[in-house]
Amino acid sequence: MSVARSRVLSGFRRLNRARIQLFTGDDHAIQVSRMQMRAEFERNKAVATSGPEFEAMVAGIDEAADMLRHEIVRGDLNADTGRYDVKIKREHVKGSDTGETKPQVEPITEETVRRMENPGAVETHSVYDWTRLGIFTGFRASEYSQGDLGRGKLFNKIPDQHDVPKQFRGMPLAMMAQDFRFFDKHYVLIPHKHLITRYKRGDVVWLELRWKYDKSSFNFVKKRFKITGHPIYCPVDAAVCIIHRSTLLGVPTAYPVGVWGSNTSSYRFLKSREVSEVMRGSVDMAYPDPNHYLRINRHLIVPHSNRVTAAVCLQKGGANNDEIAFRLRWLPSSVPTYLRDCFQSIGDTLERTIQGALKLTFSSSSSSSSSSS
Repeated sequence: MSVARSRVLSGFRRLNRARIQLFTGDDHAIQVSRMQMRAEFERNKAVATSGPEFEAMVAGIDEAADMLRHEIVRGDLNADTGRYDVKIKREHVKGSDTGETKPQVEPITEETVRRMENPGAVETHSVYDWTRLGIFTGFRASEYSQGDLGRGKLFNKIPDQHDVPKQFRGMPLAMMAQDFRFFDKHYVLIPHKHLITRYKRGDVVWLELRWKYDKSSFNFVKKRFKITGHPIYCPVDAAVCIIHRSTLLGVPTAYPVGVWGSNTSSYRFLKSREVSEVMRGSVDMAYPDPNHYLRINRHLIVPHSNRVTAAVCLQKGGANNDEIAFRLRWLPSSVPTYLRDCFQSIGDTLERTIQGALKLTFSSSSSSSSSSS
C-alpha cells in the first residue's frame, strides 16, 4: 500500500470514528452521514496523490474529524419537556485561558531531556540523542524510528510512486548515514570515517540534514544547523553521536541509523513505542510529584513531542506561524493546532538555544530548501 493511500485510509477511519461517536443513537443521522462521507471521498478519488491539492484535502479530513469531535454538540428532543437535552462531554470542554480544545501532544521539557542523559542504558541514550537533535529539526517519529512493521520487514521504506525520484524509491523512510553531512568552519566536507577525530579537535561546525521523503511539498529538502557549544542542546553533537553509534554497531550504509545496542550485542532499530516509553519514564523521573501537569498527562508524551517542543520554543522566541511551519516542515494550518494550550514551561536554556539556532539557520535553510524541493 502506498503512503498516500495509507494516509487517506487513516484519515477516513478517524473521520468515521468521529462521525459514529457524534451520532450514536440517531439511526437516520448515522445513515445519512455515512452516505455523504463516502460520496465525498468517491468524488475526490481521482485527485493526484501528491501536491498542494492532495495535502489540502488530507488536512481537511483532519479538520472535519476535529470539528465533529470537539465543536459539535448533539441535542436530543425530550418528549416530556418539549426541549432538547444537550450532553456536554469532556472533549467539548474549552481550555481555561485560550478557549481552545486540548491538544493530543505535549512537549519535552529541559528537565525531561536531562533525565535521558545516563549513558548506562543504551536504549535510553539513543533516544536521548535523537530527542536533542529532534528538538532542533522537528523530526517526525517515522524519520528516526519504526512504527508497525509487516512480517519480515526490517524497516519502513519510501514508496515506489511517481512523485518520488527513482533513486530514492525503496530506500529507508528513516534517516540514513548518507543523510548526514558535516562541514568545518570553512564549509569543507568532513568524511564520516574522520568524524570523531575531527570532532574531538573542534573542527566540526556545521551539520546538513537531508529529508528524502516528507509526505508533503517539502520533499527532499536540506537544512543546516550550526554547533551551539552547549553540552546537551547542540544539534551537531547529537548528530555526531548518532553516526558514531551506528558506525560502532556496524549498521550497513543502506539501513537507517536510528538504532540502539552495545558492543556485545547486535543493534536493534528504534521503535516508536520504545521511544514513548523512554520519554515517559524520563518525565516520571523529572517530576516525581504524581500531581504535576506532565505526570497527569504523560500519555500525551510521544515521539511527535519533539516537534511540539521546537514549535513552542520558536513561538516564544517571536516566530510566527508561517516561520514555524517552514522551519519544521508543517502546513501553516497545523501550527496553532499543536500549540494550543500545551505546556509552555519548556526551560529557559532550551528555549534560548533553539531560538538562537533559528537566527543562525533560518536564512540559509530557506535558500537550501527552495533549491532542493
